[in-house]
Amino acid sequence: MKTAIVTGAGGFIGRGLVERLAQEYTVYAIVYSERERELLPSAANVVPIVGDLNQWETVAEQIPVSHVDLFFHLAWGGISSAAYKDITVQKDNLSMSICVAMLARAVGCDKFVFAGTNQEYLVSPSAVDGTVCGASVYGVCKKSARELCQVLLRDVTRFNATAFTNVFGPGDFSKRTANLFISKLLRGESLDLIEGNNEYDWTFVDDAVAGLLAVGERGQNGKQYYIGSRRLPTFRQILTEVRDILCPGAELRFGRYSDNTYTDYSKFDLDALYRDTGFVCTADFQESILKTAQWVKTLDF
Repeated sequence: MKTAIVTGAGGFIGRGLVERLAQEYTVYAIVYSERERELLPSAANVVPIVGDLNQWETVAEQIPVSHVDLFFHLAWGGISSAAYKDITVQKDNLSMSICVAMLARAVGCDKFVFAGTNQEYLVSPSAVDGTVCGASVYGVCKKSARELCQVLLRDVTRFNATAFTNVFGPGDFSKRTANLFISKLLRGESLDLIEGNNEYDWTFVDDAVAGLLAVGERGQNGKQYYIGSRRLPTFRQILTEVRDILCPGAELRFGRYSDNTYTDYSKFDLDALYRDTGFVCTADFQESILKTAQWVKTLDF
């Protein structure tokens, strides 16, 4: 049987990816705590590994193979709340990713997939002179980690990266955008929002997982692929559709908040993943929102 490694296996996307991979692979699912281990799928060919990725040599000792077909790096702390902007937290993620690259070298992986984010290309005009520059501590550290991993692995393995915007769905325990807005709409609350004319995207977790697998198995070496809509809606369009699905009477107060940041989606070839692998997102948006709403009802907001 083929083998795969997933870091961040106990996270929202990681758990879905492990479950999908376990249908065809022996999966070494790396988590950082026993609590996360309990969240992993219980399939027979899922091998949990509890360890600190900064101590990659110790983790490598727990992986008894000399060849790994696919290696997915999803582990990353602080993607919401105050930690999202905390340079100390994000710098630690960068250091950890270097250790993950060393682990990938040690276990002889054939393909390494780095899970990136649209935040790598979040920009805004500088307050100094209006020059457009990076606007996300999280995104800049992600981009740096991606580029460092690619450099460190360039002579030993094939490399791909992905990027998502706002993955949502059952299994997400966080208070990130989708869960927060859905919870408010389920209570019939109106939403105070940004103007919302910027391009944006919501990607259902099943599509995110399937896209990661497509990149791992069929992506062309060296490329970063965007997993999401091939024709991007605006933030305003997405929130209006979500409102109409869950609570048509709720008022959406666009323009209440000012935000001059935006993702420069021109950095992505939105058709590349389809062109190279045949993958397209297939989840029905209304059905996905309704499934997520049922999940959000179980959370304590």
